[in-house]
Amino acid sequence: MNTIPSIILATLTMACGGESTPPAAPAAPAAKAEATPLKPWRDALTESDILKYGERVFMAKGSNTCNDCHGKDGTKGRLEQAANLTMPATWRSSKALGGDRAKVDHALSFLVSNGGKKFNQDYVKANPDAGWDWAKSDAKAYDIQMFGVTQSSTMAALKKIRKDLKKTGIELPKADLTAFGAQSVLSYVRSIESAAK
Repeated sequence: MNTIPSIILATLTMACGGESTPPAAPAAPAAKAEATPLKPWRDALTESDILKYGERVFMAKGSNTCNDCHGKDGTKGRLEQAANLTMPATWRSSKALGGDRAKVDHALSFLVSNGGKKFNQDYVKANPDAGWDWAKSDAKAYDIQMFGVTQSSTMAALKKIRKDLKKTGIELPKADLTAFGAQSVLSYVRSIESAAK
């Protein structure tokens, strides 16, 4: 069997008046549709949404999570010394700040965002006008086992929430995870307090 090389065949075909089809040019890439901008979580979420996510963060499974230490209903968790979340008057922050709700919430936001160790080291220095007075409380420091939302299982829950929010068009930047976590957990804790009344 005698085969004619393809280049000779193409030349003969063109010489005999046949058509040669040049190879097709690669298709241009499809233009990407512009993504809809994500809405900032602080603008997009209602207080009800924040509360719902706070429950998810509070109920994260693992050791040293909110519900592990304080209990699912805010009482009788694994750690006997953990605050009873249904009784804010007994909280160290309430005692140290004379019960001033705005100051207590500010201090708790710092505590839940950063954990007990960082609170003990930095809160009073960073907030000299807060009026924090350990002498009014029943302790000299927070237990360093109080990790707040920095605990790994809790942070994993926050990252999952971040992904879920993105799917719905809401942006929760990585840099806001602890602030979001603290705000949502405190909202949930206040709901526990209200439900216990």
